[in-house]
Amino acid sequence: MAEKSRMQSLFDAFDRLSGREKVMVGGLVGAFMLTVLSIIWLVFSSQINALEERNQNAREAMSEVMALKDTYLAQKAKLDAKKSLLDNNDIKLVRLMENEAKRQGIEIDDFKEDKRYITENHRRARPQGDGDAPPPKIRDLVEVSQTVTMRRISLEQLSNFLAALQRRPEPVRVTDLNVSTLTSDRQVLRVVKVKVSTYRNEEVKL
Repeated sequence: MAEKSRMQSLFDAFDRLSGREKVMVGGLVGAFMLTVLSIIWLVFSSQINALEERNQNAREAMSEVMALKDTYLAQKAKLDAKKSLLDNNDIKLVRLMENEAKRQGIEIDDFKEDKRYITENHRRARPQGDGDAPPPKIRDLVEVSQTVTMRRISLEQLSNFLAALQRRPEPVRVTDLNVSTLTSDRQVLRVVKVKVSTYRNEEVKL
């Protein structure tokens, strides 16, 4: 009741004002409301701008993540493809080189095989203490190479022979080459020694 009486007193007081005073009071009330609305708008506007800025930062971060993801997936696909080549490489260098030499009209005098471990996981692995447990499967990257000797072949024959080996889809590389030419004809190679290597992931028994 007290609150209602105060409101009624305010209305009565306003009614007793002159027309000019009523206009002034209305203007003050309007200015006050406009000020309040302006403050509310500024607060909401700043909050909206801050939210938009956070959203923009989030979008930029997401774009960077997606770009990194695409790069990672592309690199992973390349690594997986290389690993698959190494895991499934069963190429026989002697047969490969004999067949290619025959196509180029080259005769190979001899082969010398060499094998070395590029990684040494089998050396770091410890045998299992339990005799009933199956031994762990250890795989190492191995380089298997063949060094061959060829005599009195042309420079073109050698170039075609090496290019054919390098174009193989398997991991085959020419890793060493020694050539001596004839004094009378530089296009004829007196002795050629070529080392060709292939690489594979090979299981090592402990």
